[in-house]
Amino acid sequence: MQLYPAIDLKGGKCVRLRQGSFNDVKCYSDSPAETAREWERRGASFLHVVDLDGALEGRSVNFPVIEEIRAAVKIPIEIGGGIRSAEAAENLLSAGIHRVIVGTKAVRDPSFMGDLVKRFGADAVAAGVDARDGIAAVEGWEASSGLKASDLCLTMKAQGVRHIIYTDISRDGMLTGPNVKATAELVRLTGLDVIASGGVSGMRDLESLSEAGIPGCIIGKALYENRIDLTQAVWRFEGRGDVSRYPWESLKKDPQGLLPVIVQDCENGDVLMCAWMNGDAYRATVETGRMTYWSRSRQELWRKGDTSGHVQYVRSLTLDCDLDTMLARVYQVGAACHTGSRSCFFNGIRTLEERN
Repeated sequence: MQLYPAIDLKGGKCVRLRQGSFNDVKCYSDSPAETAREWERRGASFLHVVDLDGALEGRSVNFPVIEEIRAAVKIPIEIGGGIRSAEAAENLLSAGIHRVIVGTKAVRDPSFMGDLVKRFGADAVAAGVDARDGIAAVEGWEASSGLKASDLCLTMKAQGVRHIIYTDISRDGMLTGPNVKATAELVRLTGLDVIASGGVSGMRDLESLSEAGIPGCIIGKALYENRIDLTQAVWRFEGRGDVSRYPWESLKKDPQGLLPVIVQDCENGDVLMCAWMNGDAYRATVETGRMTYWSRSRQELWRKGDTSGHVQYVRSLTLDCDLDTMLARVYQVGAACHTGSRSCFFNGIRTLEERN
């Protein structure tokens, strides 16, 4: 299941609404770009961004902020809010946005979606189906279309649309749990990539969506209220933490039952440190997406950053040809070394350049 951390923009800030009400707003960050960087650090592989002001005004209001977000991260971004012309869609896609989400215009003029699909490709276009009591809403959720959400999804499918963002407005921002039944029914009825939105409150909700076969889920308030650990959720539900191919028992350990781990910075390739894992550390690392080790001096598990704040978010784990050494590529927050140095390897001996 693909996870989409949400960034909702209003007045250039990162906010959350309750039930789509513009009168019930909570600001979480003055820097949406930094928020985007933080979700990427924690393992996000896709971002969901909504221009709330644009949804009301029918045009891209926060485009400069969107450009800042795009420049801040490397992962793909989908964006909705006020996209009601081919030119608006093209502007965003030309700026490096991976997918545009069309809501009101999709309801008012379904053929518009077919034209976008033909022009930009099905993967670059999504329909935003926002429903209250099963009826699609428009104009930033302020008005009812009178059209059943299920009928709208089938109409979108007929226009070549593959991606649907389905939001239950009554649950959005409420932390009351997603509408699993309605979302699963849309998946069954349409066979499309239906992305659930609204109401996710914790890991159990993600489990329910995953078990129901929902292809994707947008997570908003539960992240900002620290109810979900994004790194752990990504590794669990996007399938990055699968140890079935290399269970601990299949690895070659030293006489103390430990495996050496070389840790590398995923951004510049620098070697940061070398540490050790036992079976519990290995499983914890794979399951949570945060580097966990076995301390030989203290004889206990330690998860990097729990006391120092210098967290290591896993990007990849690779075993060598003999299955006796691991290479961990990580996103390093702060210093890797206990001395405060970025890398543990700073004591130079002699180099070829020095000899020459």
